[in-house]
Amino acid sequence: MEKYKLPLWALGGLMYVLSSCLGGDDVELDEWALSNAQIASFSLSCDSIEALSSVKFTIDQVNGLIYNKDSMAYGTNIDFKVVCSITYVIGYISGIEVHQLATDSKAYWNGTDSLDFTNDVIFYVYSYDGKKSKTYTAKLNVHQQHPDSMSWSLDSGRIPVFMPEYRKVVAFDGKYLMYAKQISGCELYESPTSGAFNWTKATLTGFENRSITLEQMTQYGDALYVSDSEGNLYRSEDGRSWTQDATAPKITALLGVVTECALQSAPDRFAALINDGGVKKFAFTDGSGVWQTGETVPSNFPLTGFASHSYSEMSYSHLTLVAGTGADGAVSSKSWDTMDGLKWVCISTGLKPYFSEREGIMLTVYDDKLYLIGGIDASNQGLKDMYTSTDHGVTWAVADSLTFLPEAFTGRGYSSAVVNEDKFLLLFGGKENRLTYMNDELWRGRINRLGFKD
Repeated sequence: MEKYKLPLWALGGLMYVLSSCLGGDDVELDEWALSNAQIASFSLSCDSIEALSSVKFTIDQVNGLIYNKDSMAYGTNIDFKVVCSITYVIGYISGIEVHQLATDSKAYWNGTDSLDFTNDVIFYVYSYDGKKSKTYTAKLNVHQQHPDSMSWSLDSGRIPVFMPEYRKVVAFDGKYLMYAKQISGCELYESPTSGAFNWTKATLTGFENRSITLEQMTQYGDALYVSDSEGNLYRSEDGRSWTQDATAPKITALLGVVTECALQSAPDRFAALINDGGVKKFAFTDGSGVWQTGETVPSNFPLTGFASHSYSEMSYSHLTLVAGTGADGAVSSKSWDTMDGLKWVCISTGLKPYFSEREGIMLTVYDDKLYLIGGIDASNQGLKDMYTSTDHGVTWAVADSLTFLPEAFTGRGYSSAVVNEDKFLLLFGGKENRLTYMNDELWRGRINRLGFKD
């Protein structure tokens, strides 16, 4: 093996590094040591960029890349020359060239001159013996989008079925199920929940020619439930084949689920409004097939056009209903809450409503908040405003303007709101007023920081 002479100071330092790496065993300075041109550590600093010194860089030796996985904050100004500190695997090299793409300049670098990182910087590292070199492209990443802004896009051609009377999309059993109510009955389309949408028509049996209340379709346990205009209740374990539950009472509205809670010592309760001898009453079933009946429904309690939200807080479970139209025909801006499905209280106690009266709102949990979007108001106009609640619907605030829907989004109600695994908020379809058909738009929005890579 070929040997090389080194200055005593270099040889001492190099032997120290090698002995440390090899556990103190005696080593012979060989070609590998002299031909190594790898960077071991990399850091940047600048008095004008205070946060820069804490940025951690990853060195990809295989692909010759140096970068910070955690991008610097949006708006960080890096338009300054910065000091670059580098150490090497062996400790000694013969030289290094730097190509600063920002200024398109290439020259040998003494290791102390400041560099321009407003664009990539390429480092050409030459080994001590001058026979080997390694190239690294270094990049200083800065978020280019405001982390709290919401980017919206319209995915055209993503929804099959042209202008149905009503459309409902639910995520169930690893699939998106899209139900479309046509004049001839209901149709069903399926798509995987992961990847791009790929809708295929599926066979639907059980309520093709029924007047199904699709807007109130609810998952309870491992099955989906829906009712029709005659008060019949239907159940399906796969979303395709539906059977009527002959033991259920006449259903006026399906409200949602009060989930199981240890302190309440009760299983999940499926809450509904039933017709009990011509009187509307609150009721629930716990899956045993038995329905328990509660109080009479007040005239201003929503029967249609509401949205529901289940949650647990302080060891108690709740089911909250927001907006909708009551038996008195009035469109509401109120929220109602229950902990057992039988007793409901109006929790909108403010002197002024937080938002205008409406039905057909889009309601979903997103970014650890309850989001309320759009709906159709009392004058039959579609809305596109947005509100958030951090206390599950007790109080509401206008959403941050950074998340507002774009100008191209027309006001609407009765869209299906789904949050997918990539943290996109998906809004399927919707109608601009109560008399129009459903549109075929799919809007996709995501708060930027929820899409930032770790």
